[in-house]
Amino acid sequence: MLAIPSVSAAFDQLGDADAQGLPVHVENMQADALDHGRLKFAGGPAQARRVHLDVNLPVGDQRWMLWFARDPVDMVKVSGKGWALPETGFFRPTPSEGLLLAGYGFALPHGVSGPQRLTLELASSMRTAPEPRVLREQDVLRYAGRELALAYGVYAALLTLLIAALALYPAVRDSLFLLFSLYTASALVFMASSNGHLFAMPGMRAFGGLGAAAYWLVLQVFSAIALSVVLNFADVRNSQSPWVRRLEKLPILIWGLALLSLIPIPAISDFLQVIGTLVWVAAIAASIVAMMDGLRRGIPMALATVAALFALMVASSAHEAMQRAWIADGVLSRHGYQFALVLVSVILFVGASSRIGMVRKRLAVESSARRDSEDRLRLERMRTGFVQSMQDELRAAPADEIATRAFRLLCRQVCDLLGLDDALVLGHGTLGQELLLVQAGNHQVSPLAQSALVARGVIRMHAQNREPVHVRIEGARISNDPSAPQYAIVPIRTASPAWAALMVPVQAAQGLGKGVLNELVELARVAVAHAEEAYAAIQLRKTAEYDALTGSLNRRSLDQALAREFKARDAQALSVLFIDIDWFKRINDEHGHACGDHCLRSVAATLRAELRPNDALGRYGGEEFLVLLPGHDAAASRVIAERLRQQVEQAVIEWQGGRVPLTISVGMAARRDSDRDAPTLLDRADKALYAAKHEGRNRVCVAPAAFV
Repeated sequence: MLAIPSVSAAFDQLGDADAQGLPVHVENMQADALDHGRLKFAGGPAQARRVHLDVNLPVGDQRWMLWFARDPVDMVKVSGKGWALPETGFFRPTPSEGLLLAGYGFALPHGVSGPQRLTLELASSMRTAPEPRVLREQDVLRYAGRELALAYGVYAALLTLLIAALALYPAVRDSLFLLFSLYTASALVFMASSNGHLFAMPGMRAFGGLGAAAYWLVLQVFSAIALSVVLNFADVRNSQSPWVRRLEKLPILIWGLALLSLIPIPAISDFLQVIGTLVWVAAIAASIVAMMDGLRRGIPMALATVAALFALMVASSAHEAMQRAWIADGVLSRHGYQFALVLVSVILFVGASSRIGMVRKRLAVESSARRDSEDRLRLERMRTGFVQSMQDELRAAPADEIATRAFRLLCRQVCDLLGLDDALVLGHGTLGQELLLVQAGNHQVSPLAQSALVARGVIRMHAQNREPVHVRIEGARISNDPSAPQYAIVPIRTASPAWAALMVPVQAAQGLGKGVLNELVELARVAVAHAEEAYAAIQLRKTAEYDALTGSLNRRSLDQALAREFKARDAQALSVLFIDIDWFKRINDEHGHACGDHCLRSVAATLRAELRPNDALGRYGGEEFLVLLPGHDAAASRVIAERLRQQVEQAVIEWQGGRVPLTISVGMAARRDSDRDAPTLLDRADKALYAAKHEGRNRVCVAPAAFV
């Protein structure tokens, strides 16, 4: 936009500047090196020209200057009769020319008039066709002003795009804007190189010492960067055409060719112009192909970019024709490709800016995914710690405390997570608990627990719905009053018809977030899974170790317990009691097997009530029981055996409205120093039992030495 008024002003001044020139006659030129007053250089190996310019200067005080556009010539030197001006050049300007270079201007001696012969010496290794002109000093200034206005208009436009791209990159984090910034910076360098301003900058005069190689290096580097931007903008990686996808390798090839400009070999230097021109044409052509493919795929601004690239191709062709002296030297032929390049840059920037919405959406998705990943990681860490705590808590818990311990740990974890004072689990029939009420604290009944018991029906309804909900409860009913207490109810999945739910007070009007609810659901799932696993393990252990009918140890468990006693290093006193229910077969025959099972359970309960916790009672088979009495000698064991016999005899066992009398016979044996294994001790106790039954039953017999 900054270049538009400059171009307009330049066109307004163009006619005035061109109208004031004096006729110049060129002598001593080869026929193929002169075309309508323009000196032609073909490029390649350096060419030198020494020509004479004949001009008739008017009489007067008017100052006259020899002027021609700033074409890429290696050396320019002007002299006349008795005077000579300092040598200058495109790549090695003199310090006196400064930075505002617009052309080559040589002031002729003041006061000179009439026919004059000027000697002009030029050398160039690039294709160009300078046109020497003799103009008044004020016309030269106007002409130079036009050139500077055009050049700095282009610089201003590119600099504006560079600043805008750099400003947008931190906001959208799209690499295309960073690449576009590099592109506009390289475009600025290329334009400054084309206009000759680059080589007049401080620190760049040494770079200008490379001559034409410096210009071709800048052109090829810019071509590689510009093509990379277009290919990125056209997203050729996602093209369905393999040929278009292969275009991504072209910038690498151009970078390799650019390095040739730095090799000081005459054979290579002579072909730099051909290589540079082919690179420029190939870069534009590849860009057009890529954008036409992008047009089919819906790339933003693809059509406008293709049109601007075609304009750049036409303007570049016009510039090349001007340098060959095929067309006149004018604003569009000299600077048209620069205007077209600015147009391409503006369109690319607009197209890239249209991606901001997509980039923001992508960044939002990435940010959301990152938050989700962090939430999952935090949840996994919390779950891992919770699982470890749950395993430690339930490892030695008895069956009737598993639900309480597991859900209390759950409530405490929830309180830590949400920063609450209390949370609870309410349920029915869960893990063998008729009524389950577990709080985070150890106090008896908290206000939250009181509210939950009152609203038990509401909690049960939502627990059976299987989805976490927010609900306001007032008394025993759901309330729509915003001032009523609000709770989050998280169902705990249990086998029907049992139910349970986690109840959490919620202070925020909007309730808990979905992520928090999911965390509560996960914690509840972990808690109930480990509680059920621990409960099932105990039940399985009971099945393996206990007799299903009487609830006492089975024979296998008794044998293992007895074997452990014999393996203990610090052997203590040990006695065993073999107990048999008298006339049990008669009970089954007279009252049925159901009555027999009832009698077995009653006898087991009676015996268990009279034993210590570290004593072992088990059903050894049929109607036989075995009692292990660690720490008891023969005398103490005899007393216990007699007490057991009396308790069974006095027990009231009712069956179908009648009483079933029972007695037991007991055989007792105490471990002696000579007993090396359990079978020896059991055999003596069994013989004592046989003696008790033989002597009339309902008695205790102690194994004598004769039984050994």
